[in-house]
Amino acid sequence: MQRTLTILYEFRDTLLYGLGVTVSLSVLSMLAALVVGLIAALGMLSRRRWLSMPATFYVEFCRNTPILVQLVWVHYAWPEIFGLKFTAFYSSLVALTLQTSGYLAEEYRGGIEAVDKGQVEAAKSLGMTHSRLMARIVLPQAIMRSVPGLLNQFVTCFKSTSIVSVIAVPDLMYQAGLIVSATFLTMPIYTIVAIIYFVVVFAISRSVRWLTRKLPTTGYFGAAA
Repeated sequence: MQRTLTILYEFRDTLLYGLGVTVSLSVLSMLAALVVGLIAALGMLSRRRWLSMPATFYVEFCRNTPILVQLVWVHYAWPEIFGLKFTAFYSSLVALTLQTSGYLAEEYRGGIEAVDKGQVEAAKSLGMTHSRLMARIVLPQAIMRSVPGLLNQFVTCFKSTSIVSVIAVPDLMYQAGLIVSATFLTMPIYTIVAIIYFVVVFAISRSVRWLTRKLPTTGYFGAAA
């Protein structure tokens, strides 16, 4: 036990660096997925089939393929298919954004479809354009309803980052592997890493629950949420 604590202190900077990479990767991919997911959701709901069909295919593809497959596909196949070659970090960012945006698109779509149709009809009767209707009435309420699901997807995204070590991204798992290679303390090091993941994810989950309870129970314009 004493040796484990000594090694943990000795490699503390390595673990902290790996944790920083993990947090950065999860935050950046989540921010990108929030935008891409919203665009995909609007495309799915479009009455134009040339928009709805590609958007639906995109969402289904992102949701129904494993993150490891997407990661390897982006990092190794995209240079051959599209001529796009990224560093390991950016390949991970793209792969995580792909998968997370697929799930966020469904969260957004559910929120948009839950908006009271009466408000939409009332706005149309007043001559409000579709873009203004979406921006002022539909999307604010839809996003508010989607917040719990969006935050829960961030938790999932954070945990999914553990897979990026397979393409040598220096995240927490990758750094743990380096420490194990140097010390041969497999069980203690990976146990410590598991505890770190648990503490961070538990803190995020508790924050999500707290924020969810603080959200208003009624939507905009007095509509029941």
